[in-house]
Amino acid sequence: MKFPNRSHRRAFTLVEILVSTTMFAMVSAGILGVFIQVLSVYHYDIGKLLVNKDLRKFTGEMTENATYANYFRIFPSYSNLSRSVDTLVDPNDPDQGFTTTMTDTSLTDGYSGDCMVLVYKDPADDRKISRLIIYFRVPGTSTPTPAAGGKSFNRGAVRKIDLPITPSSLLPVFRLIPEIGNPTSYPIVLESVGVLSPTLVQVPASNPAVFQSWGLFYNFYNRSIILKGELIHTGSQINVKNATATNTYNFTVSPRG
Repeated sequence: MKFPNRSHRRAFTLVEILVSTTMFAMVSAGILGVFIQVLSVYHYDIGKLLVNKDLRKFTGEMTENATYANYFRIFPSYSNLSRSVDTLVDPNDPDQGFTTTMTDTSLTDGYSGDCMVLVYKDPADDRKISRLIIYFRVPGTSTPTPAAGGKSFNRGAVRKIDLPITPSSLLPVFRLIPEIGNPTSYPIVLESVGVLSPTLVQVPASNPAVFQSWGLFYNFYNRSIILKGELIHTGSQINVKNATATNTYNFTVSPRG
């Protein structure tokens, strides 16, 4: 008895399976890489649009507010508005001991800080202050770690306080700024601004090391405020480096005086 011929189908060998799997993985990895790259470019473009939007919005706001301000003050930071000084109660009678007073830490010409205050006088009495607009940057971690003779880059959000003084006051500016214990409770006007310090100089005899303050707002001849920083928007979290959009921000405003 003869059985009909049957065609025999050969199965894939292990080597063939491994080769095809490897090729499939390589093609998939290539497609995934292209997809990630396209996604990063997409988020970078969005970040660039947001940076340009921030630049236009903040420039317009600062120009308007500074135009109607009478003068400004710049401080090292929102948490460094004053310092305590021990002085003799009576210089002619040292036995009466010392008293502690608070002094203004506002920065003079040629220095910069991360807290800028626009001051508005009372129209009815120009000796008094009727309003403050405060812009302050909350610094993040500096990179690299600050060291004498080097430079550091620091990024952080800029926040705002619009403070009517009612009734208007004869007190100095640093006495009128509220204590900012929780900076995150105030609205953000710029999401992230980076500041590159000049060569760091250690404050004499400071231990641990403290470096001269440097910030976003620069006092130019006590007449103008120069803002010098870098606006930053991070897009995709898949590839933060390639999706981070930046734009140098250099702008000058002058209160009317």
